[in-house]
Amino acid sequence: MEPILRRIRQLRGDLAAWMGKLSQRERIMVSGAAAAVFVFVTSLTSLSISNSITEREQRIENRTRYLTTLSKFAVGFRERQAERQALEQRLKGPPVQLLSFISQQGAQLQIQVGDLRPAPVPDPPQGLTEEAVEVNVARVELAPLTRFLQSLERGQGVVRVRRLRLTTRSDDPRQVDATFTVSAYGMKS
Repeated sequence: MEPILRRIRQLRGDLAAWMGKLSQRERIMVSGAAAAVFVFVTSLTSLSISNSITEREQRIENRTRYLTTLSKFAVGFRERQAERQALEQRLKGPPVQLLSFISQQGAQLQIQVGDLRPAPVPDPPQGLTEEAVEVNVARVELAPLTRFLQSLERGQGVVRVRRLRLTTRSDDPRQVDATFTVSAYGMKS
């Protein structure tokens, strides 16, 4: 450490001697040039540090955005998982007696269900059983029909309205004739 301090003192002395040999005008020019070099080096250093800080802030912002998106996906996944488990529980429940269920729902909503026929089931989904019934309802207004279809799907078990065909009546344009297929699903034993 001592030799380094000695060397610095020697350089400072040599610099002072060299500056002493210069005229006043030359000293001002050398001081100005040294100040310009100092300002230039300081500007480059501060610019480099500023760019580094900006890049890090952008990386932090991108990672925060990524984590926010990831947490939204995790919440969505948990919701879908809960929905799937609830659906599985409904599928494992007691089987729905579809013909009587449709008749009961129609009677509750004062809709006269005209014709109930078992419908063919092409290929039930793997691991599930499917029972299908074709239903004909004549002379019903659209609002009660909508409530009827919703009550079928919201009832016990997993029941879905699969096909729906509506025809307007010429004698009363507010009423329609509806033909639709209702399917009930359950787990295979």
